[in-house]
Amino acid sequence: MSEMDLFNILGDLKSNDFKNFTWYLKKEKVGDIPPIQECELSKEERRDVVDLMVGKYEVAGAVQVTTSILKKINRNDLATKLAKIASGAEGVGPGETPGRPAEDSVPADERLRSIRTEFIKSVSEPVLMQLLDQLLDRAITDQEMQAVETKASKADKARYVIDTVRVKGPAASSVLIAALCKVDPCLSRKLNLS
Repeated sequence: MSEMDLFNILGDLKSNDFKNFTWYLKKEKVGDIPPIQECELSKEERRDVVDLMVGKYEVAGAVQVTTSILKKINRNDLATKLAKIASGAEGVGPGETPGRPAEDSVPADERLRSIRTEFIKSVSEPVLMQLLDQLLDRAITDQEMQAVETKASKADKARYVIDTVRVKGPAASSVLIAALCKVDPCLSRKLNLS
């Protein structure tokens, strides 16, 4: 699944459908991530909308938002097409390896669930603190950050971070995965996240 796939799906919308799509986009939240603001959508060009969604929600969250809005504007045909592309049923996408599932074929929150125990055991405290800095305002709140600081052990802090982000859904979970890949590439490879 790539940004180009999202662009192609939006390209299948007629002008009026696209206007309705952007109207809903101003109201669509992903977990605790607020909607895209109206002033950001003033251009209303498809490529700009894709860039905004991916920048705000990561690819997995953008797919989730797009699918939800397509259903709201009664374009279930495109929602189904997008789901097939995201699951790999439409064939191998650009940059994907045959036989290896696309990163987005398994929702990010499920990916975090599958690596939870190893993450808690393996993440270092300095990496955890860097992750918190990356996650603040994108996947966790100030109160949640303060709650992490009250935890006594590194394991308790790691457990709190991964569980807090994971329950917020795929978009927030994608933010954590991207941050971990950036902050600790070795650990992200060990956890099969990159």
